[in-house]
Amino acid sequence: MRNVGIVSYGLYIPESIQTAEDISNIYHIPVDVVKKKQGLLSKHVSKKDEMPSEMAIKAAKKAIEKATLKGIGKDDIGMILYVGSQWKDYHVWLMSTYIQDALGIEGAFSLDMSSMCTGIVFGLYVAKKILSSSTEGKSILLVGASKESYIVDPENRSTNWMDNFADAGVAAIVAPDFSENLILSSDFMSDGSLSFSVLERGGGAKEPCYPDYCSRNRIYLEGLMDKERMKSILDNKSVENFRMVIERSIKKSGIKTEDVSKIFLNHMKPTFHNEILASLGIPERKSYYLERFGHSQSADQFIALDQVISETGFSTGNIVFAAAGTGYVWGSTVIKWGR
Repeated sequence: MRNVGIVSYGLYIPESIQTAEDISNIYHIPVDVVKKKQGLLSKHVSKKDEMPSEMAIKAAKKAIEKATLKGIGKDDIGMILYVGSQWKDYHVWLMSTYIQDALGIEGAFSLDMSSMCTGIVFGLYVAKKILSSSTEGKSILLVGASKESYIVDPENRSTNWMDNFADAGVAAIVAPDFSENLILSSDFMSDGSLSFSVLERGGGAKEPCYPDYCSRNRIYLEGLMDKERMKSILDNKSVENFRMVIERSIKKSGIKTEDVSKIFLNHMKPTFHNEILASLGIPERKSYYLERFGHSQSADQFIALDQVISETGFSTGNIVFAAAGTGYVWGSTVIKWGR
């Protein structure tokens, strides 16, 4: 099987910041709860007229610029996979083809793929599967964006816990026969009993027009299952599901847990984050907590990696990207970072 590596990545993080105090005021949650229980000191939010496609394109341009320095240019990209939020510029619309045209990448095949907040984790798995079995030498551009800070309703007590939702763009170029940042193995699982935990009601075939959205001149996320039932299921299952997919991906990669240098998770409450690490026997110093960024959907893992690289000079080691996405899905991908 051919080696498949990450040539480069790119991030776009909006300049505008909401502090814990801002979040407390907007979502009617005590500031101590925001800081200590939710683990959120600040988060980045986009401008109102800044679209997910714009953030994705900005991140992709950075990834392409870096890849070009390594000898892989725009013309070497044969596929574009959009792995970001389903809340795009438009409904029933392929963002990937728009990105392809905006970047001037001719002759590539583009498609949108949804795996909620496990987008980049699953995207790396899919890219490796495609490239390791292909006889072509073309690369794959994974690209995503999230603007979901705009669709959390501060007045809805059953969903305002999503006040950590932030905005960002992310991209990665993955190539066959590339000797750096090798994608090793992955593992995933899902639980459909939580499929109605978080969704956008209006605009789908079941409810094409939702009066409450129209009266408030906005859409927002909501849950169609009882909040306490959802919390009970997640409390009982999520740490264990995280542990299972992470352990299985590590084992499939031919390494041991103690061989993991860094592990990068979605932003979540700190107690939950630490429970996952403890269940694996991985010390907190091997992770990075996104208290200044919040949850930027599929961008979280690369944001955390980028911070560790810039703050500590990290360059080589086995790393784990793990995530959970509403619906509910859990996933983990192991990468041998560096040479």
